[in-house]
Amino acid sequence: MSHQEEVPRLKKGVVDTIGALAEEIAAMAPACDTVAFITAAMAYALALTPLAFLLATLAMYLEVNTLYHLAKRHSSAGGYYGYVANALGPVPATVVGFLYVLYQVTSTSAIPTYVGGAILPAFLDYYFHIILPAWIWIPLILLFVWVPITLAILGIRPQITTLKFASLFEVSFLAILGAIVIAKSPDNTLTVFNPFAWGQYAKYFAPYGGPSGALGVAMVFSITSFIGYGGSAPLGEEVKHPKHILRALLTGVFIVGAVLTEMAYAITVGWGTNNLLSLVNNPNPDVTTMPGIVVMGLYLGLFGALGLFLVAMNSAFSDAVAMQSNAGRVYFAMARDKIIPKTFAKIHPKYITPYIALLFIGIASTVGALGTAFAMFYVNGLSPIQALTTTTANGNVLNALSDTFEFLTTIALFGMVLTHFLLNTSVITLYSRLKEKHIGLKNTLLHTIQHYGFPAIATGILGYALYASIWPPVFPETPAAIASIVYLVASIGYGIYLKLYKPNELTKAGKSVNLWAEPGEESNRQK
Repeated sequence: MSHQEEVPRLKKGVVDTIGALAEEIAAMAPACDTVAFITAAMAYALALTPLAFLLATLAMYLEVNTLYHLAKRHSSAGGYYGYVANALGPVPATVVGFLYVLYQVTSTSAIPTYVGGAILPAFLDYYFHIILPAWIWIPLILLFVWVPITLAILGIRPQITTLKFASLFEVSFLAILGAIVIAKSPDNTLTVFNPFAWGQYAKYFAPYGGPSGALGVAMVFSITSFIGYGGSAPLGEEVKHPKHILRALLTGVFIVGAVLTEMAYAITVGWGTNNLLSLVNNPNPDVTTMPGIVVMGLYLGLFGALGLFLVAMNSAFSDAVAMQSNAGRVYFAMARDKIIPKTFAKIHPKYITPYIALLFIGIASTVGALGTAFAMFYVNGLSPIQALTTTTANGNVLNALSDTFEFLTTIALFGMVLTHFLLNTSVITLYSRLKEKHIGLKNTLLHTIQHYGFPAIATGILGYALYASIWPPVFPETPAAIASIVYLVASIGYGIYLKLYKPNELTKAGKSVNLWAEPGEESNRQK
């Protein structure tokens, strides 16, 4: 019996292109991004918010090139972990594995905290004058974490079936909603894409280093809105053919990027580009918490506001399903390679899913959300008892949960950007090492642009957003950056430890399974 037959495997052939695409879209959660990340970005960028999302979309379009060329050579449950192992070796792969799980878990923790703890109370208060107890976010966290974990454990088929409907409806609904607002808005203008056209906001931008600085901080959130990009990669063992991952990677980011840029533009011009200070500094905290929903309500009435709210809640659920499922599969792959304890490689005998790894991810997401939130309550002057006994009318509750969202989101950004740094480096390194010969000027130029130029440009854009999250110091982004650096150093230290003391095991990192290299797949690679 061969070594590849002995290693734990997930069930092959249960996911098609549409299923992989649904996973890709669900992991990026565009409706959640509309009510959470666009809101956070607008607080810094004002009229430049559409530009922040356009630049983030362009950066991720460049990352399509990176993942496409890596996915053509590796397919397994390890996803990015396997890609980097194939190009850079075991230590960088180990670091990427831990970084990937970091940003999947922190993003999973961040979104339901904000949607359940801020968006839900604001919506009920603004439209129905209902005040909720401050602790309402806790059961919602448990709902948004543990129901998706249960669904993920029950198997990939019910997970994908659920996501197919939810994800495709979500992007269609957002595209239509945004188009209606844009068509009705009297303030349509392309100057939102010009960072030098907004002198009236100069004083507002000054603390961030001017419009470019404010734009950079906003890109912390616009880029993080794509945090789930590559969500189909960990399905590499369960797709009918690895080429389905390539198709999902290519299509998913184009759809989500277009929808998010459209929604950022619709909300900006829908409120009025010259009147945005009245939005971000609105005396009603419900308005500043959910500007996207308020704008939809202005143009489409309660139907538009309620529609976006419900789709965002569904998006948070779908996102949790996809993100936690992906993180669990990466931990499963790392455990299968003996990089982490082999317990995480156990497969459920009935559902053929990595249930131990998934349970751990659920626990980590829950602890991350609860721990960070209570820490932010303390920073905002509320003891644990006060945080549980007051109501959502207390402004400190919203401040604490907003800080929780920004803290976890910044950590997610660090994990994502550092991972993509290594992925871009992997493309450059891999194709340099392959020494492929390209005949003709056209093919030589394409090789240079695709394998060297695009990865370098994408790294520069992502690096700018990372820099903006560190400097100038801003709370809670800067403390989150410090925590991320500590985590990175620990991950590198662990990789070096394995290299020094367990070199034989480390050589297996990311290489136990690669469907592209298996009989029946290699011959069909170009089909």
